Amino acid sequence: MVSDLEASLKIELAKSLASSWEEVVKIYEREQRAHKIKISQSGNTALHIAVSCEQEYTVEQLVKSIARNGHLRDVLSIENGDGNNPLHLAASLGSISMCKCITDECKELLGRRNGEGDTPLLRAVRYGKKEAFLWLYGMCEGNTATGYCKNDDGKNVLHLAIEGGHMDLAFQIIQKEEDLMDSFDREGISPLHVLAEKPTAFRSGIHFSLLNKIMYHCIFVEELVPGAPKAKKNIFQELQKMIKLPGKSKKHLDQENPEEGQGIELHGHNSSNIGAQGHIPFLSKYGRCLRFIKLLVSQVLLVIISVLPGSSQIKKLKEKKEMHVWSLQIMNKLLEHAERHTYKMNPKYDEPSRRHHDCYISEYGYFRRGGALETPILVASKNGIMEMVTKILELFPMAIYDTHKENWKNIVLMAVENRQSHIYDFLLNRKHLLDREIAFRAVDNHRNTALHLAGKLAGYHHRQHIPTSMLQMQWEVKWYQYVQNSVHFDIKINRDECTPDEIFQGEHENLEDESKRWLNSTSNSCSFIAALIATVAFASSASVPGGVNQDTGVPILLHHLAFSIFSMSSLLALSCSMISLLIFLAIFVSKDQNQDFTRNLPRKFLLGLTSLFISIAAMLTCFCSGNFLMLKHQLKYAAIPVYALTGLVMAYFVLKHFPLFIDLMKATFRKPPILPLHSRKGLQSSIHLSVSHKHPSIIAVQQAVSLLPTRPKTVPAPSTRVPDHYKEEINTVDAITSSGISSNIQRASPGSPHFP
Repeated sequence: MVSDLEASLKIELAKSLASSWEEVVKIYEREQRAHKIKISQSGNTALHIAVSCEQEYTVEQLVKSIARNGHLRDVLSIENGDGNNPLHLAASLGSISMCKCITDECKELLGRRNGEGDTPLLRAVRYGKKEAFLWLYGMCEGNTATGYCKNDDGKNVLHLAIEGGHMDLAFQIIQKEEDLMDSFDREGISPLHVLAEKPTAFRSGIHFSLLNKIMYHCIFVEELVPGAPKAKKNIFQELQKMIKLPGKSKKHLDQENPEEGQGIELHGHNSSNIGAQGHIPFLSKYGRCLRFIKLLVSQVLLVIISVLPGSSQIKKLKEKKEMHVWSLQIMNKLLEHAERHTYKMNPKYDEPSRRHHDCYISEYGYFRRGGALETPILVASKNGIMEMVTKILELFPMAIYDTHKENWKNIVLMAVENRQSHIYDFLLNRKHLLDREIAFRAVDNHRNTALHLAGKLAGYHHRQHIPTSMLQMQWEVKWYQYVQNSVHFDIKINRDECTPDEIFQGEHENLEDESKRWLNSTSNSCSFIAALIATVAFASSASVPGGVNQDTGVPILLHHLAFSIFSMSSLLALSCSMISLLIFLAIFVSKDQNQDFTRNLPRKFLLGLTSLFISIAAMLTCFCSGNFLMLKHQLKYAAIPVYALTGLVMAYFVLKHFPLFIDLMKATFRKPPILPLHSRKGLQSSIHLSVSHKHPSIIAVQQAVSLLPTRPKTVPAPSTRVPDHYKEEINTVDAITSSGISSNIQRASPGSPHFP
C-alpha cells in the first residue's frame, strides 16, 4: 500500500514538473512523503531538480514546506546518485540565495562530502563560483573551514582554483588560507606544481599575431587586491591620482589609498627616499605621469581598433591578459611564501654525491617535491614557462640542481628534451659559471647528456605546428647543432653505448626521407611553373605593344609610362623565373645530407621561392601594362577595376601566406632556433575545468520529468518550467511505460519572485 502511494506521488510529481513548479510546491505542502521521493534514475528529488534549474523562489518555498513538517535535516541531507545534496548543487551553480536558504536551516551540510569527496566549498571552487565560495567560507565556524577546503585525495581549494584557471578566486583563497600554499595532495603535488603545468596561463606560453600583440599591450589590467573584488579603473581615476596634492605625505597618502602607497615603492622609492617634509619625490610624480600617458594612449588605440572588424577579439585578449597578470601574481605569492623556508644546501650533501647523480640536492627541492617526481622548476622548464623559471632561480639559485626522482633529469635536460629553446638559452647565458657547468654536464639515469636528448626526435605536439617535414628536419638539425656547439660534452656514449650522432641518425631517418621526398616534389612542381613563366616572359619581351617605327626601329609607344613598366616587368619576370628554375633544378639534383638542412637547402629553397613569387607578380604586371597600351581610349579606364581586382587578389594571397614566409625566414636565419610558441599549447592548452567535471545543470540532475500519458492533459504554458533539455534524460515510470513526452517544457527564469 505504501509503495503504491509512493509510486502515485512519483507520477504526480513528474507531471507537475512538466507543467508548473507551483504544483510541485503544493504537493510538498500536502504530502510529507513526497519530500524524500527520488524522481529520476540518478536519484534526484524534486528539490534537487529545482536547485539545478536555478529556481531560487521555488527552492525557498520547498524548504519552508519541508521545515513545517519537522524533518528538515533528513530531507536536505538526501543525496543523489553522485552523492550530491541540494547544497552541493547550489554551490556548483554559484547561487548565494539558494545556499543561504539551505544553510540557514541545516548548517551541517557545509561539511558533507559527495561521491568525489567534495564539500560544497570545493564544489563552488571547482566551478569557479567565487562569490558563492566566499559566502560559504564565511558561514563556517572557527577552524572548520580549513577541513572543508580539502578533498579526500588531498587536493584543496587552491589546487582546484589554479587547475581550473580561476586565478582571481585563487588569490582570495591565499588571503584566507595561507597555509594551503604549503599543501600537497596524495601524489605530492603542490599548488606551485599545478601552476607550472599551465603554460598558457603565462605570457611566454602564447603566440600572438602582430595586431593581437598590439591590442594585448594596449589592454590595461589591474592587479588583484586583497579582500576586495578586482578593481576596474578608468582614465579619470588615473588622472585623479596623478593630480593629488603634492604636499601630502606618504603616510597620509597610504591612509587614503594603501595600494597607492605600495605603488610608490614599486617605482623604487621607499620611505627613506621621501624628503624631510614628507613630499612625494619628483620621480614618483614623473612615473605617474608616464603611467597616465601610457594608459591614455592605450585606451585611444583600443577605441580605434574596436571599430575595425573583429573587435570581439579584444574581449578574448583581455581575458588572456587577466589570466597572465593574475597568474604571475599568484606565482609571486607562492614563491615569496616558499622563500621563508630558505633555499639552501642540505648538510647531508655538502659534497657532490654519486648517489644523487653528481648534483647537489637542495633543501627547497625536497620541501617542494613532497611525493612528486619533479620539483616545480622542472615542471616549468618542461612546459617552457620562462616567468616561473627565472623567478625561482632568482629567489633560489640552488634550484638549478634539482633533479627528477626517477630519471635524474635536471632543468637543462628537461629543457632540451622538450625543445624549450628559450629556457635553454636563458640557462646558457647565466653568469654563475660553476652552476652552469655542473648543470649542463649532468646526465640522466641512462647516462644521456643534453646532446643525446637533443638527438632524439621531438614529440608530435612539438612538430604538429611546423607546416612541412623539411622545416621540421631543419629545426631538428639546427637544434642539435646549437646544443652541440653551446657546451663541450665529455661523455660521448650513453649506457646503451650510443653516441649522440648515432641517436640522431636513427631517430630522424624516417623524417629525413620524408623531407627529401617533399623537397624533390616541391622543387619539381616549382620548376615546371618557373619554366612556363620564363617561356611566356620571353615571348612577351620579344613582342612590342603598338609596333615599331619602320624607319628608325624605335617603338612607337616608347615614351608612354605603361610601355616602360611593360619593358621592365617583362625583363624582371624572365630573369627571376630563370633564376628560380636553376635553383630548383640544383635542389633536385643535389645529394641531401643532414647538415644541408641547416642552411644550404633552406636558403636555396627560400631564394627559389622568392624568385618565383617575384616572377609571377612581374608577369601579371607585364600583362596589365601591355593590355592597357593595346586598349582603345574609351576602354582604358573601364579595365582599371579589373586590374584593381587582380591586384587585390594578389595582395590577399601575399598577406595570407606572408606570416608563413616570415616564419620560414626566421627558421632559416635565426640562431638559436626558436620553436613556434603556439606549438607549446599542445603541452597544456586547457585553462578551464576538466571536461569530466560537467556543470550540475547537465549532469548532476540526469532526469527532470517523467514520461507523460500518450494523450497529455492540456495545460497553459507557465513561465516557470523545467528546461527542455531534461526531457531526453527522463526516468521511465513502470506505470506509464506507454506514455509520451510533453513538448511544452520550457526553462524558467531564475529567481522568479512569484508564480504566474
